[in-house]
Amino acid sequence: MKDTNYIKDYYNKYYTKNLRFYWKKTKILNAFKKYEDDNKQGKWLCDRIGIKGDEVILDSGCGIGGTMKVISSLFPNVELHGINVSNKQIDMAKDLLNNNSNCHLSVQDFTNTNYADDTFGIVYFCESICYSDYTKAIKESYRILKPNGILYIKDLAIKCLKEELTDSELKKLNNFIDSWYTEVFDIDTIINKIDNIGGFELIDNKRYIKPSIYWIDAVRKSGLKQHHRAKLSNIPPVRGVDFLYRSNNNQ
Repeated sequence: MKDTNYIKDYYNKYYTKNLRFYWKKTKILNAFKKYEDDNKQGKWLCDRIGIKGDEVILDSGCGIGGTMKVISSLFPNVELHGINVSNKQIDMAKDLLNNNSNCHLSVQDFTNTNYADDTFGIVYFCESICYSDYTKAIKESYRILKPNGILYIKDLAIKCLKEELTDSELKKLNNFIDSWYTEVFDIDTIINKIDNIGGFELIDNKRYIKPSIYWIDAVRKSGLKQHHRAKLSNIPPVRGVDFLYRSNNNQ
């Protein structure tokens, strides 16, 4: 895993203006998506999380603000905050959300934010927590969530237990972890990690096998391919997965 400054520089270089062709198709940067269309994906996410329309919500690792844009349009009375370590992505998000007055953006590390305790009704991560220390990110989410608040994580997971992978699959997985700077675990390990941290009750967990065609195209046609030595023969044994939790900090 790389440190925060490395991830900031990496995203500033590879996930901003260099992906213009990608941003023309979608403003939501995910390797695994239920829908390629931003409006459908955003609507699905709102339904999945259970957004009612009056919450204070944090997008942890908000990219260029694509998901926030859809949520803001669907629920104009929510108060949306988006944070990201990439200052250049935040600049792009400010342009995208310029007319969305209920959206607030700042450059912050989601493992150590400047928000007060019990600020948010919902905190969500969409393929962002994998770049950080899971324990720190979950503990910080617990601190800033209101009692009975919702924590939603959509991320990558190993398709099975690590020890069940073939030697070839394990090699591809380790190459992916090293070259893409992510921490990837199997579903049971993620659930156990959060259980061991404490403070959350698992409501639901689902898998999403289909990768985003837009994402594959983005890697193939940008500097990401060379930077990560990406090729079809090295596709790792990972899947899209999500977790819906409720905080039980009923103090």
